[in-house]
Amino acid sequence: MQQKIVGFFNLVHICLVYLAKLMMVAMVLITFTNVVLRYGFNSGLMWSEEVALLLSVWFIFIAMSLGVKQGLHINITLIPVAKLPRVVARALDVLKSIVILGVAVVMLLDGWKLVAITMKSIMPATQWPAGLLYAALPVSAVIMIYESLADIFGLDTKDKTVDDFLAGTGSIRDVLGDFHA
Repeated sequence: MQQKIVGFFNLVHICLVYLAKLMMVAMVLITFTNVVLRYGFNSGLMWSEEVALLLSVWFIFIAMSLGVKQGLHINITLIPVAKLPRVVARALDVLKSIVILGVAVVMLLDGWKLVAITMKSIMPATQWPAGLLYAALPVSAVIMIYESLADIFGLDTKDKTVDDFLAGTGSIRDVLGDFHA
């Protein structure tokens, strides 16, 4: 069961990496097109700022949740890890993961409430529910909760196989493990 959960979240991780790339390209294209239309043709896309903002917010929160897996968040190192006893280094890693877990739980609970409240509001240009903007909070929180729990319990999440797949040198079967069976 554990391998199926790891395989599922690795698949989600890979999909989120590609989604983040797609969002970044879409943001750039929409913004570039709008600038050309405004300055070149004295017109513009009314919806471009809302959609670019939506893509930006989602990109940031997806990248944040993916950064938890890779350990890309800000760290302050007072004592080199190599000089710490192994038990102390592990305890500090667990403490770091507990803090991330706490932040993620708050993001999930309060983000869910925020989405529920703002789904009734409509963005003016696109006429989309404003809750779509805030839905990135609970979605990224779920990924952060999984990654912090995996760190706390020392699960092998096959980070190397995911990195190899994303680099084009690994296979999806290696990433998914028993999940595809």
